[in-house]
Amino acid sequence: MRWFKTDTPTRELAFIIVAAIVLFGLPWFLPLIGGYRELATTIVIWGILALGLDILVGFTGFLSFGHAAFWGGGSYIAGLYLLHATNHALVAMLCGVIVVTALAFVLALVTLRRHGIYFAILTLAFAEMFYFAALAPLQAWTGGDNGLTGIHSAYLLGQIKLSGQALYIFAAAWALLGLYMARRIQRSPYGLILRAIKANETRLTYTGINVFRYKVMAFVISGLYGGLAGTLATLHETYVPVGSLHWTTSGEVIIMAVIGGFGTLVGPMIGAGIVLYLENVLSGITSLWHLILGAIFMGIVIFLPGGVMDAGRRIWRLFDRRDRQPIAAQPQQTQGSQEQAPSSLQSQVSPTQPE
Repeated sequence: MRWFKTDTPTRELAFIIVAAIVLFGLPWFLPLIGGYRELATTIVIWGILALGLDILVGFTGFLSFGHAAFWGGGSYIAGLYLLHATNHALVAMLCGVIVVTALAFVLALVTLRRHGIYFAILTLAFAEMFYFAALAPLQAWTGGDNGLTGIHSAYLLGQIKLSGQALYIFAAAWALLGLYMARRIQRSPYGLILRAIKANETRLTYTGINVFRYKVMAFVISGLYGGLAGTLATLHETYVPVGSLHWTTSGEVIIMAVIGGFGTLVGPMIGAGIVLYLENVLSGITSLWHLILGAIFMGIVIFLPGGVMDAGRRIWRLFDRRDRQPIAAQPQQTQGSQEQAPSSLQSQVSPTQPE
């Protein structure tokens, strides 16, 4: 257990290997618990979106209600490219990510000048602006209520059709890369500054650090993850609904992150799996699945504010207590031996003293 807690490259390599096994084995695990393989692709894509949200909220503490803008923007740009240009998946994804990253930079310059609820409302307002723009003024491009339809299937390297198992492996590879990069950010000095912003932004500002620049970068990186997830959603669905820009999309990914645990990176991805499993599997069993999801959400907020990952940490502490007891007892034995040292030294010196 001490080896596991030590921050070493070996432990990080072991983590990435375990994450790869879980991600690439998900399509074979889900049918064992009542799911289906296509659901695994949806979980992985939403997991990338939740991971991007966690980089912003979990590190800096700025809660965004407008991540639907990045998800929907990436989906529309990739869909329009596949519809009117060629069927190259990587080029469509690149176009979507570039446009969304530029959009995130512009929104960051405006929204990050406010804090707390004002920042959250600003992000929500901008996302709703894009939603209504896609619904009416840009209807000729977005399809309005009908969404963007008729999108061609995408191909990788011009030969591999991205559908079924090939698409899942492609999406899981991006999810693994995104998780690896997020953990590198978390373990870097840059990630340390982001966590310092969340702890005490005012004190960090007095040290002379340009805090606004770091907040903008966190917002842009988070938007980049959202745009990447949106482009993958277009490849998966070959259809872009206008609801991808709606506030309900932002609300759903926040619920995923809360259930999994903000600030953990892995937790929001697990939360995405839990919510989508309930939505797609439990809904076929009972019509009260919304009530069950709401009860789970309230229970976690009340009893496990840190999400599912918090429950894992509590269980870990129970098994780790046995390892702590010998460590706590060792200084006492050392102190006792130091107290006995003068008496033994005196017994050795006293015979040599003259009588």
